Amino acid sequence: MQIGEITMLTEDQVSQFELFGFVVLKNIFDDSDLTVLRDEFNNAAVRHEKEEGLFNGQDAHTFSMLGEDTPFYSSLLEDPRFYEPASQLFGEDIIALEVNSYRYTGNTPWHYNDGSPNIHGYGPKYQFPIFEPVTVETGALRMIPGSHRDPWQSDLTKWWPLARESSRSDSGMEYLDKIPCYAAECDPGDAVLFDMRIVHSTFGGAIDRRVTAVTYYHYPGTPEELEVMKSIAPSFFKNPKRWNKAQWEEWFSNPNSSTLRQRWIDSWELLATGVNANQSTSIC
Repeated sequence: MQIGEITMLTEDQVSQFELFGFVVLKNIFDDSDLTVLRDEFNNAAVRHEKEEGLFNGQDAHTFSMLGEDTPFYSSLLEDPRFYEPASQLFGEDIIALEVNSYRYTGNTPWHYNDGSPNIHGYGPKYQFPIFEPVTVETGALRMIPGSHRDPWQSDLTKWWPLARESSRSDSGMEYLDKIPCYAAECDPGDAVLFDMRIVHSTFGGAIDRRVTAVTYYHYPGTPEELEVMKSIAPSFFKNPKRWNKAQWEEWFSNPNSSTLRQRWIDSWELLATGVNANQSTSIC
């Protein structure tokens, strides 16, 4: 694949993702992309410091990239380099969730990001560096291959170093590097695509590790999945207490009249309220 080329996943990449829960995608950004991404990252980091205080090297910073000051990041959800592999794996009715950037300061516990206490809320997530490579020594994302699948995920997370609460304890954090895992090393321009249900962590990295995540949700296809998404959706759709309210309002305003984005907005409305004003349909 040429740098920046838009492509679907190969058959082997799809098989790897289905079996192990992740795949590393090389060279999806070119140098000109990285220049814009770095500039917008720095803009958003300054915005966040004005709102929440200066980065002190002790507390991680998380900030939304969906606002008018980060237009390239905001467009990544619709960018075929992200949307096409995600929809290839999870269906064309996937829902865009968010684009967030991070300045990490320490280790993160073993956890999974399905948004619920079960496996019924899930989707594809990308994570990528844009400034420095992430390696085994510098905080690459680590995953337990295959742990996106149940019943193995459930079996794994019954063990105290991987359980939702005890993994975050002092003892759990001390046990981080004793868990067999795979480190998804990436250079700037690369991204790791993974199933949100996979058990993952980071450790061993430097202070101020700067990465970004692009996340989608799988559209519910079973009653169990629907119940989970109906509980999650109100926290995103027009939530006045949403932590990134300004950026979400900008994204939901759909300033470029994107057909794809409007479809996602309609899906969020349907899941959050049970009714879609544009389609006059109901799931209740």
